[in-house]
Amino acid sequence: MTEEFGSYDDWRKDFNATATMRGIGWAILYRDNITGNLVNQWINEHETGHLAGCISLLVLDVFEHAFMIDYGLKRGDYIGAFF
Repeated sequence: MTEEFGSYDDWRKDFNATATMRGIGWAILYRDNITGNLVNQWINEHETGHLAGCISLLVLDVFEHAFMIDYGLKRGDYIGAFF
């Protein structure tokens, strides 16, 4: 993680920024099966946009059904609680 992002904290900042993007979907930490590289990616469709040849290591659901009941419109609070 430090090779890809510099530190855990830098990775987490990037992951949080990915998770707070406009729209609904998932923030996913992928590992490329060939290179071993890690990448944070925003996915907003169930069946499209996933990185080919990569394994999902961590998935944060940021569709409204995941947080609205407990957090209302406070998506940031939900993301903080995730960690």
